[in-house]
Amino acid sequence: MHNLYVPPYKILTFIVLFCFGFFSASYLKDDQTTLPKFDIPKPDVSFDLKFNFDFNFSKPEVDEDISKPTKSWNDVVIQTNGTDRKYGNLVGIQLVLQPEDFVKEEWWRERIEETLNKGKTSGIFDRKTIVILPEHTGTGLLFLDEKSRFLNADSLESALKTKSDQFTVSDLFYLKAEKMADVYVRTFSELAKQYNVPILAGTIILPNPKIVKGSLVLDPKGPLYNVAVPFSADGKLMDPLVKKTLLTEDELKILSPGEITQDRVWIVPGWKVAIFIGQEVFDINIYNRLVGKPIDGLISPSASYPNMKWQSLDLEDTNIWKQEGLAKFIKSTKAQDLVQVFLSGHLYGKNWNGKTFNLRDFSNEDQVRSVENPTILNLYF
Repeated sequence: MHNLYVPPYKILTFIVLFCFGFFSASYLKDDQTTLPKFDIPKPDVSFDLKFNFDFNFSKPEVDEDISKPTKSWNDVVIQTNGTDRKYGNLVGIQLVLQPEDFVKEEWWRERIEETLNKGKTSGIFDRKTIVILPEHTGTGLLFLDEKSRFLNADSLESALKTKSDQFTVSDLFYLKAEKMADVYVRTFSELAKQYNVPILAGTIILPNPKIVKGSLVLDPKGPLYNVAVPFSADGKLMDPLVKKTLLTEDELKILSPGEITQDRVWIVPGWKVAIFIGQEVFDINIYNRLVGKPIDGLISPSASYPNMKWQSLDLEDTNIWKQEGLAKFIKSTKAQDLVQVFLSGHLYGKNWNGKTFNLRDFSNEDQVRSVENPTILNLYF
């Protein structure tokens, strides 16, 4: 129910006129010596007037800085598929992130580093390790420096209205692109070097990014792409930067598709892996372009969000990804192993529940047991 607001001057006017009318009537009633008397029937009418004025003079909601979020998990779980034969391994890290985790660069980095530190102390990182993070690991940097009104909104649409009525999510990406890219590159350059492992740093949405002479360069007015960016073990940006080619209807509202002909084979010391982003895993045309190429594995940073559809497929169903994606088409390539890594977490009351899984030698499958805790899925070649 909406509060009834009546300006004070109108209330005062109402009271003055009411009193004037009341006392005038009383005076005329008492002074009837000069007026003829009439017997006027009195109808039996009663009025029960109740005025319930709720004057709301409160100030608008204060836009406050938020506190550092506490951990949303108790531990980082490690699951291992296969045995260490010194041939190397694919390490898929399922992150569990909330909008608050992205507000400060150091908060976001700490969350990622907790998982990397677990992998290092467990002894699963070596010179032939490849680390894969989920789709949109960097996209969440859209929340950098946001405050309570934006983060506590009921939906993203409501959050955008705290900027202005006509403000769109695309406007926000363009506004924050440079800072998002700076934080993203700085963080993963340092982490890859610190842990001495090549990292596919999930994906991030940026305006037409390119790698030029070892730097990530943006076109401030270019189309927005969802891109996967690889980092070497010495912290340098690597080719290929892969732009997502297949987009859902929701994604097409803000993103442009990459070229299907682009290179997507990432070469690291000792291994070659092909990169698929999200629902690209369902497109036979991409696999056809890999036929005959020397590839050891297929890797895919992915995300499954509420009501996500691709053609006739319900992508909230975790089984669809395993039945209709990488595992279905891997034998058309020379690869023998695959990893598909999903982002988990909560966004404006909605859950992202994709389950990270891998497949070794076409038949030995492993999948995370929970989407509530970060999990490292380690697959040995």
